[in-house]
Amino acid sequence: MQTLARYADRLGVELDAEATERFAIYRDLLLAANERFNLTRITDPDEVEVRLLADSLTLVPEIPEAATHLLDIGSGGGVPGLALAIARPGLHVTLLDATAKKVRFLAETAEVLGLDRVTALHGRAEELARNPNHREQYGAVTARAVARLVTLVELSLPFVSVGGCAILPKGSAAAEELDEARYAVGLLGGRARPLVPTPIEGTTLIVVDKRKPTPAAYPRTTGVPNRKPLIG
Repeated sequence: MQTLARYADRLGVELDAEATERFAIYRDLLLAANERFNLTRITDPDEVEVRLLADSLTLVPEIPEAATHLLDIGSGGGVPGLALAIARPGLHVTLLDATAKKVRFLAETAEVLGLDRVTALHGRAEELARNPNHREQYGAVTARAVARLVTLVELSLPFVSVGGCAILPKGSAAAEELDEARYAVGLLGGRARPLVPTPIEGTTLIVVDKRKPTPAAYPRTTGVPNRKPLIG
């Protein structure tokens, strides 16, 4: 995992021997499971190290120091949520996905890795956000490759506690997506920071701070945030 270690150094993320070993095991489990069902289009081990694992580490410096709980929406194969649980083992990490077999993979992998603060949940963000045990209970919320930003903020901000943030990796269109989502960000109680560049080519982070509670009407019912985005 030398490439991952180099990126970790550039990001100021400390990975001890146990974390490095866990990343190696996770990479191998991910690639093995990917042969049985689709978890990632990236199948080269070296590319996994950069495009999935190192890419996930770019979020670590943005996680608030006070955050004790993190939610990863649409976790899929565990990127970035499971990788963040390896890098920050003190965090309680909840991995949410709507596909049952992916949730089983996440739960089994967390158990193999000895990550006892990881919980894998089967469900949809629009529904879980109505649960008082989850609504505005997370100091940090992440989501990668789930939807365009204007939809993501409606799915993620209801989970973020006031004072926490949503950390959302985006590609080359990050600036355009942020401009489109500014109305939604404000409506849902957030304020976006300036774009955060990363050492991973093609990845920019959009960080939205939660300034006030999200109105009870949001998120809207399943599918509506994607079909009818909150564009002012």
